[in-house]
Amino acid sequence: MLRGGWHRFGYACVNFGTPISMRAYARERAVHFPALDDMQRRAEVGIVAARLMNAIGQVIPVLPVSLVAGILARDPSRALSELELKAAAHARMTELEACGAHLYIPRHDHDYAFGVGLRTLTLRRIVLEEDGLFRAAPGEIAALNYYANAIAHLGGEAMVASEPPAQSHPFV
Repeated sequence: MLRGGWHRFGYACVNFGTPISMRAYARERAVHFPALDDMQRRAEVGIVAARLMNAIGQVIPVLPVSLVAGILARDPSRALSELELKAAAHARMTELEACGAHLYIPRHDHDYAFGVGLRTLTLRRIVLEEDGLFRAAPGEIAALNYYANAIAHLGGEAMVASEPPAQSHPFV
């Protein structure tokens, strides 16, 4: 590519939590799954599932795209300046760090992380920039919500009901 013309399309990050032993779980709760009737087994499996989902949610990393998407998804019709977005992103990063979330900060630089998130959403045409203001692309609200919902369980933002984007997006 020409000098300065190539950018990554985001980051992928994986964290591994503490393994959960089903034997230890059953021992702690004095549960013998084969001895349970269908209704009891379903209730106990529901408790295990909730525990697993909570454990998974605690190690899901906060990536730059989800961080910026969450800010824009709060009010998709509102256009924000880069400075307004950056201030909101820094406030959100501080809030997430305070509650123990795992933030992936490329180059250990919060400003760079914000820039990566905004640039990636813009390159994917999920966010539009017009006259120095950024807003969600009207036909891409579902995609924006999809990315925002990756970290909505960490609090501070209401989860928005959405399905994964229906149309094919380049580099998504």
